[in-house]
Amino acid sequence: MSEDAVLLPISHFHEGLTAGDPDLVLAALGSEFIMFNGNYSADPTAWQAHLFLTGQALEAWPEAFLREAGPYENQYEFSHTHVRGNAAIVVTRETGRNRFRSWQDEIVAWLLGRRDGEWRIVGYFIRDIRNPE
Repeated sequence: MSEDAVLLPISHFHEGLTAGDPDLVLAALGSEFIMFNGNYSADPTAWQAHLFLTGQALEAWPEAFLREAGPYENQYEFSHTHVRGNAAIVVTRETGRNRFRSWQDEIVAWLLGRRDGEWRIVGYFIRDIRNPE
């Protein structure tokens, strides 16, 4: 199995956000998508659930996110990949900004699943962000 196949949805996700293309973002996602925040802590008792999307809410999310948070800029590099069967975790280091925040060397853990031979993003965890109050 090629590691590139696992990394491709993450690349498409970022390309879609930076190009303002919600369809490319959506194509990178699985049928369910969950986000978690680390609340600036390595202590899991501080972590927060952010959102879980399925169906119409998932389909509408990329366009709504780009409209509300855009423009979106981000540079990323892959720093770790582990695949076991149809599950994968990929870690990136990212620097960028959108309308609401900016980030520098932020660590993002991407969770992916493979269904019918296709890898899709099913969730991610960003340690250095918290839910809005």
